[in-house]
Amino acid sequence: MEAVTATLAAFKPTEAAAHSVKKYDTVIKEHVGAVKSLLANQRQVISANTAELLKGIDPSIDSIAFLAILQFSLETPTPPPGIDRSTLLDETLRFLLNFNPLQIRYVGLLFRKLLEHTAAAKLFTPAVSVETVATALLRIDPTGSMFTSTHLVLAKTAYQTAWIEPALKVLDCDITFFPGMAGQKDAKLLCDSSLHPAAFISVDTGLTESIKSASVLEYNLLSATCYMSQRDWTKAYRALERVITHPSKDKGVSKTMDEAYKRWLLIGLLKDGKEPTLPSYTATMAKHTYTTLGMPYKNIAGQFSTTNAGQLKAEVETNQKLWEDDGTATLVSEVVAAYQKWQIINLREIFKRISISQLRQMTLSAETGEILKDDEEAARLVRGMTETGLLKGELESGDSGNELYLHFHDDSDLMTEAEFAQEIALRYHNIESLGTQYKAANERLSGSKEYVKHAVREQKRAEKDAADPGIGFDSQIEDEDLMTGVQAHG
Repeated sequence: MEAVTATLAAFKPTEAAAHSVKKYDTVIKEHVGAVKSLLANQRQVISANTAELLKGIDPSIDSIAFLAILQFSLETPTPPPGIDRSTLLDETLRFLLNFNPLQIRYVGLLFRKLLEHTAAAKLFTPAVSVETVATALLRIDPTGSMFTSTHLVLAKTAYQTAWIEPALKVLDCDITFFPGMAGQKDAKLLCDSSLHPAAFISVDTGLTESIKSASVLEYNLLSATCYMSQRDWTKAYRALERVITHPSKDKGVSKTMDEAYKRWLLIGLLKDGKEPTLPSYTATMAKHTYTTLGMPYKNIAGQFSTTNAGQLKAEVETNQKLWEDDGTATLVSEVVAAYQKWQIINLREIFKRISISQLRQMTLSAETGEILKDDEEAARLVRGMTETGLLKGELESGDSGNELYLHFHDDSDLMTEAEFAQEIALRYHNIESLGTQYKAANERLSGSKEYVKHAVREQKRAEKDAADPGIGFDSQIEDEDLMTGVQAHG
């Protein structure tokens, strides 16, 4: 036991970090070696004193020894003597919520195994697992801009167990970097706090496995599904758009992309009340494929912004089996229910104030193909829309008091001065964050041989005035998208 305690006591990270980054790096590496030696030569001692050892270590100061002892204890069929399963799991939580984010870069593989074991809900309840892993991921990378293999495990668990809320703080992050991208290596030491996440979260450090396009597509589709369950159509739409515009080998469309497109069309209707338009950067071949495979969905989208409620109803009923086979029946039902709501919302383009009786006569239900049966039902529908925030307006009595009117609000009417200031501050923060990401991406590309070669070719082409806007970097390099570093799928 003396050899173990002596090794642990010899690690002085605070003093080393205060001295210099280089000194800190050296001390951490020496400690990693010393801990490995302990596990090889003092296994029985560590096993017999696990509870005492873990209790005596602060994971925020010595994450390396704590993690090694913890993982050693968790891998045994039964807990070591002197510590029960419950206490061991409590110590696991203490570690995951307090680990030193600089030190775990040196033991990334061991850390990732524990994190993904937790993410798969093999140690704790789904609620605790999702919350803990989401918090840990942002402790490693506070920017949330780097994708890892753990992200996919987290998204799967959140979706499958319906514990989505705790995962949103990770799902909401804008991912701009992926493992294996060109130009990610940095000369700085691993314990340098200024190191960009893309430089230390890698296959080499063990903090992530290698990533393929299929994993990124699945993650975004799962994220969209999570947002759908929260009825957050805007975020679901963005996640699906990342799937349908993802670069792919031969500019083809995978099954995941096809599934995403169908849902993207429906979510677009719920979000904006009209058929969405594919982004201009969507591959031409992909556009044609989407249109062909998603024709029944295109038909619904085409009818949604018209007054042909009966035709929309017929389209939905005719393809009921297709919706069920595709797993989109619930979304299609949402679209049908939203049809009349968007008709009501669009009345704001004509009226500032309209009576409920007139509103009822001017809108149709796609569920029945007819107008609502009475004004009371129409008022109930409008009231529900205002309460959920879908409709910006309020119901008010007429001068005689015998009839209700819907008074539409302007967007500016609903924002106070404090809310406006908060919105400006948020936009400013987003611009600053975008600037930081742009700078990091620019530095990465500047160090990429492939990109430099591309830039030289483009410059020569421009000088000859023979540039073809349809031929460029994207079309010359198909097997790997250098903007993401993710291997394209077939």
